[in-house]
Amino acid sequence: MSRAFEAFTSPLSWQQISLLLDTVQYFEDAPKWLSIPNEQGASVAVPMTSETLQAMLGCVTEEDAFSRVPFSLDWEDGSEEGIGVLVVGLPNGETVRQMTILSQFSPV
Repeated sequence: MSRAFEAFTSPLSWQQISLLLDTVQYFEDAPKWLSIPNEQGASVAVPMTSETLQAMLGCVTEEDAFSRVPFSLDWEDGSEEGIGVLVVGLPNGETVRQMTILSQFSPV
């Protein structure tokens, strides 16, 4: 199986992450692949949960809602096809690892 997506860095602001979180929470019962911009501005489809977005939101401040900070996103294939780990590098140096079953996510 091919990788869910290639590693990339995404500069995101509080406003963008907040809107993505609202979208994910709206579709809580039907998880979606989110379009996340890479550094060149192209969209990359990423399967992301509200827990991951909440961790990302904790790294930015509403007072500076439009300033972008870099988040690294990568995919690690699991031992079974269609299962893996979304790895998000936060700007504070921490890492979020989201276990993911790709078949549970659908396009927005």
